[in-house]
Amino acid sequence: MSFALFAALVFLSTGVLSLLLVPGSKLLAHRLGVLDQPGARKVHQQPMPRLGGTAVFLAFTAVVVTGYVLIPMLSEQDWARALLGGPLLLLKDAPKVKIQLAAMLSGAALAFLVGFLDDLLGERFPVGVKALGQVAAAVVLIAADVKTSFMPYDWLNWLVTLFWLVGMTNAFNLLDNMDGLASGVAVVASGVFLLNAWLLGEFFISLLLVAFLGSLLGFLRYNAHPASVFLGDCGSHFIGYLMGSLTLLERYVSHASSTLFPILMPVVVLAVPLIDTFTVIVIRVVERRPIYVGDARHLSHRLVSLGFSQRGAVLFVYLMTFALGLGAASLTHATAGQSFLVLLQTAGFVALLLILMFRERRRTPRGERR
Repeated sequence: MSFALFAALVFLSTGVLSLLLVPGSKLLAHRLGVLDQPGARKVHQQPMPRLGGTAVFLAFTAVVVTGYVLIPMLSEQDWARALLGGPLLLLKDAPKVKIQLAAMLSGAALAFLVGFLDDLLGERFPVGVKALGQVAAAVVLIAADVKTSFMPYDWLNWLVTLFWLVGMTNAFNLLDNMDGLASGVAVVASGVFLLNAWLLGEFFISLLLVAFLGSLLGFLRYNAHPASVFLGDCGSHFIGYLMGSLTLLERYVSHASSTLFPILMPVVVLAVPLIDTFTVIVIRVVERRPIYVGDARHLSHRLVSLGFSQRGAVLFVYLMTFALGLGAASLTHATAGQSFLVLLQTAGFVALLLILMFRERRRTPRGERR
């Protein structure tokens, strides 16, 4: 069996499992009363179950843990070596990263738990405890020596990693404000990272990304507009944390790289959620409002106010993430000049997003008398 076919089986396993678990997550949300009520800043018109992220978390975790346990056992079986010889050979070094994998899964589970408690308790869940839980989840991964390596001192790498993980967790939490938005952006971004990992021969990371994609797409079947279930904070926390973790585990600089610009790939691919998070925080600070209190000032809401439909606004964000991702994917093998052009293109996209966020729509058409 080829590795591509093996990856397809992993994708199918997580996709089907996630698809089957979503109805149960909806039932759980109704049983616990974890429903998102309609409101002035909400785009839905009826109460929606908020624990759909449970399906994503369970599908990904179950398949990854089962696969990791089975691989050494299958390697000892003649029939398995005959059927899965190629994939088993490529994954023979997987046990060497068991500490990092365990840390990633443990940290992701902690992030999920923090989000689940936030979904369950709502305003009764202290903001400080939520932030502390996010930091603790990041520390779990850092303790396993999963961190950036481009800073001159270890403590600076630890600090950058902490900010990255907590930032990504909150970025996807804030991005989850419209049907299919956060989960769909995660699908597009994961596809770009999968392409990079596959081309660089990072097959174990590729399988993790394939499993992640499957779990997301299984859920997106129910979350695309008109959604019948929301991720909830449990799901957005898990997706953001796992996305941040996988980008730390992945390699970006190849032997053909002439610069260190490829390390910027995760920032470029995930520019949309990062910019959205940064701008809404700035807006809330300027308006002297708590940064943890939601509003309708996100990019998706802005697009709707400019005339986009909900589906159109979400598709626009997908397209923007895809366009940025295509440029970022070329950084690995780009020369210094090519890298500069990619970063210049990224700056242009960022400028466009900021214009859309802050440019007020003209109330009176140009040339028309007031």
